[in-house]
Amino acid sequence: MDMALLKEFFMWCTIINFGLFMWSAIMCILAKGFIYRVHGKMFGLSQDTVNAMIYGFLGFYKIVFIVFVLVPWIALTIMC
Repeated sequence: MDMALLKEFFMWCTIINFGLFMWSAIMCILAKGFIYRVHGKMFGLSQDTVNAMIYGFLGFYKIVFIVFVLVPWIALTIMC
């Protein structure tokens, strides 16, 4: 596996993961009521708990995305 192929792999990983992150964030904003109803019935969670969990999920996803996908792609872009 050469550097160009690895760079392209991380580029596509970055694009796909950023799209998934944006879709998740937008759905959490636009479908708040639906998310509350579903999780409230399934797990008996309050709206405050669901908000905290969504905030934690998006924050964790963003950190993992930056550390494991975006930074390696930037490093490979600088190297090549």
